[in-house]
Amino acid sequence: MARLRIAIAIVLALFLLGLSGSTFYSLPFYPQGNQYIQYSVPTQMKYTLNVYNATSNHNSSALSLIERAIINYNVRSINGTWVNVLVTSNYTKVNNISFISSGNFAINYALSPLNLDYPYLFPGFLSNSTSYAIKSNSTTLILSFVNMTNVSGVSTFIYKELSPTSLTLAILPNGVVSSLNQTSSGLTFNMNLLSYQNSSYLKSMNFTNRPGYLYVNLTFSRFSMTYQPSGYLEYVYPSLLPGNILLMSVYNIQFYQGAKVGGYDIINSQPVNFIINVGSPNELVTNFVSIKNNTAYWNSSTFQFVGNVTKNIQGTTYNLQEYSNNLVRNNVTVSKTILYVEKNMIVEEDYNQTIPNVLSYKLELINSSYINPDTSFPDLTGYFNSTLPFKAINPSGSFTIAVIVTLVVVAILVILHRR
Repeated sequence: MARLRIAIAIVLALFLLGLSGSTFYSLPFYPQGNQYIQYSVPTQMKYTLNVYNATSNHNSSALSLIERAIINYNVRSINGTWVNVLVTSNYTKVNNISFISSGNFAINYALSPLNLDYPYLFPGFLSNSTSYAIKSNSTTLILSFVNMTNVSGVSTFIYKELSPTSLTLAILPNGVVSSLNQTSSGLTFNMNLLSYQNSSYLKSMNFTNRPGYLYVNLTFSRFSMTYQPSGYLEYVYPSLLPGNILLMSVYNIQFYQGAKVGGYDIINSQPVNFIINVGSPNELVTNFVSIKNNTAYWNSSTFQFVGNVTKNIQGTTYNLQEYSNNLVRNNVTVSKTILYVEKNMIVEEDYNQTIPNVLSYKLELINSSYINPDTSFPDLTGYFNSTLPFKAINPSGSFTIAVIVTLVVVAILVILHRR
C-alpha cells in the first residue's frame, strides 16, 4: 500500500512539472474584432533542407535522401509590413526544380504570408478552423488546421496549405514556420528549423472602437411588396498593422442548429469558414467611405452628394448624408445605389437593379449590436441529456430479489396460518 502511494505521488509530481514547463495556447475559430496583438517578426532563420526521392521495390516504397542543404534568412530592414531579406543557400536544383533561390527579396508578410522566401505567418492569421482563406491583391491562401502538438514544452500548430500549393506546415505560436513538407514531381522537400532570432515587439492597432458592425439584409419581395429580412452581415476588423495594412472579415451570420453562427463563405469555388481580407483601408470594401469635395468613394465607385436627410433605421434616428451612384450602360440605367452615411460610416445601403433582372435590397445597420461569430446556435430538436431523472435498476437482480421476497412472505403466511 505504501509503494502504491509513492507511485501515485511520483506520477502526479511529473504531471504537474510538465504543466509548469509547458505553454498551452488556445486558437480562435473566427477572428474577433479589435484584437490588439503585440508580436515580433523573425530577423534571422536557419533551416535544414532534405530532398527525398521515392523508390519502389517489390510492392514496397521507401524514401532515399538525394540532396541536403542549409537555408539562411537574414532580414536587412523592416518597413511597415515589408521586410528586405537576404536568402542564402547551397541548394542545387534537383530534377530541374528550383525549390529555393538565393538572393535579396522584398516580402510583405501581411500581403504575401507563408512565402518561401520568408517562411512566417502573422499570429493574427492563426485559427483552428478546418478551412479558411487569407486574401490580398498579391495572393489567396487557403489553410486547414490539423491539430496542435507539444514538442519539448513548446506548442506547435500543424496546418495543411490547400491553395495555391499543397503542403504541410508546423507553425510556432509566434508565427515562425518550424517545419515544412512538400511533394513535387515525385520528390519530397523537407525543411526543419534549426534556429531563429526575433525583432523587437511590434504593435497592431485597432481600426475602430467597436468589435463589429451588424447589418440586416432586407430583400424586396414581389409577393408581399415589402422588404423582408433575408440574413445578416457583420463587418469585423481584427487588426490594423504597421504601414496601414488592414485585416477585415465579413461574416454571413447564419443560425443553423448546433453550428457556429459565423457561417461560411466561398472563394475560388471552394467553401471556407471565413475569409480574412488584407489590404489598405481604401482597397478593401469596408463599411466606411472616403469623402472628398462632396464625392464619396466606395467599392471602386464614385457617389455624388444628394443632400442631408434624417432617417430612423432599425430603431435609431440618424442625421445622414445621402450619396447616389447610377450604373449606366449604353445610355440605359442598369442599377442605382444609394448610401446613407454618418461620419464616413455606411448606415444604410439601398440597391435597385433593373437589368438583366429586377433586384432590390437594403443593408441597414443595427446600432450597438454585435454577434460573436464563435457563438454556437443551440440544437433545438436534438436531446443530448443522458442523465436520467431516476436511478436505473438491474432487471435480473430486481427479479431475483422480488422472487425471494415473495417466497419469504408466503412462508411467513403459511406458518401463521398453521398456528
